[in-house]
Amino acid sequence: MARPKNLWKKEPKRNRVIGYIHIEGAPAKRPVLARMDELEELNEQQVAMLLTERYKLALAKLEAERTLPQSETDFAWAVETFMKGKLWESDSNQREVQTSLDKFTQLVGNFELASWESGLNKRFVEACRARNFSDSSIHKHQRSVQACFNWISREYPDVLPRPIKLEKVSIEILVKQPDGEPTSWSLDQVARYRAEIAKGTEMDMRIFMLARYGIMRLSEIWSLPLSRIDLRSEQINIDHVNDFPKEGKRVKTKKKQKRKVDIHPKLLAFLRKDLLARFPEELHYLDCGSGSPYYMDKNSITARMRMFRNKAGLTGDPLHCLRRTGITEMLDAGMPLSKVSAMAGHQNEQTTLNNYVNRRALDGKAVIAAIS
Repeated sequence: MARPKNLWKKEPKRNRVIGYIHIEGAPAKRPVLARMDELEELNEQQVAMLLTERYKLALAKLEAERTLPQSETDFAWAVETFMKGKLWESDSNQREVQTSLDKFTQLVGNFELASWESGLNKRFVEACRARNFSDSSIHKHQRSVQACFNWISREYPDVLPRPIKLEKVSIEILVKQPDGEPTSWSLDQVARYRAEIAKGTEMDMRIFMLARYGIMRLSEIWSLPLSRIDLRSEQINIDHVNDFPKEGKRVKTKKKQKRKVDIHPKLLAFLRKDLLARFPEELHYLDCGSGSPYYMDKNSITARMRMFRNKAGLTGDPLHCLRRTGITEMLDAGMPLSKVSAMAGHQNEQTTLNNYVNRRALDGKAVIAAIS
């Protein structure tokens, strides 16, 4: 079956196929019909059939939604209409957005769209912070609410002629030091950080040890199964994890960077003691004790570790700075760049040098002294 002309377009870089629904006197609608990875195992005819059916479904939804119930113009109606009317890229994405919209309704309440005021957004942020939500979580919820407002304004301009603009909370991003080098910490700063973490729980120390001595990413620490820790070979196997933390969910390594991490002697001693104290039911490195993950969301780990970082008087990402510090120390100790880059999971050595190494923190005196 040939692809209908000008009805959809593949966007490989964004992993999606979008449709083009032309409406007289209005901009074309561009719903997402499928993800590119959905089509990988299908032949050309099956792809065309699937996209045709998705296109018909999107068109039917659009036509059904164009009849506006005049009496329903509040936020609850907007949420329901948005969740039913939008063609979602995945079920997980739909659930995440629904959770955010429900959270906004719970903390702010229902309201008429026409009566929106910025004080509602301020009330939501204050309520989230009172519940110890991280800024990144608040920002994520706000993005979902903003997406709902934007969609309603585009599809129902008679209800919302102008889109409502939320002032989102600022979130911490990975920045470089004033001298232009990636942020890393000194040994004294790391020691202060560890001292604060030692006042917390054993779970906090588990996170610190893998970030400090394994230079592992947050997602890798969060989803690490105990079966991937091989004390005999003294290596940790970093690979995809299926069904974590929920059935049907898959955690992928960044850019498919599978690798084996050599276990640092201090980390090895810690793991030998830690694994002996585990319950037989535990399956994950960050396990609640019964086979289930301790943290259902990896962002919760960042929020927890940020608290210790603040108490230590430090700045920078609470886990990524440990990763950068470890990488810088390895190079300073004379480990070959190729080995450090491989251990960090970087496909390109320049990524390691440009984004993870604080050159000002490199000493190199011992290497210089060894030159005959």
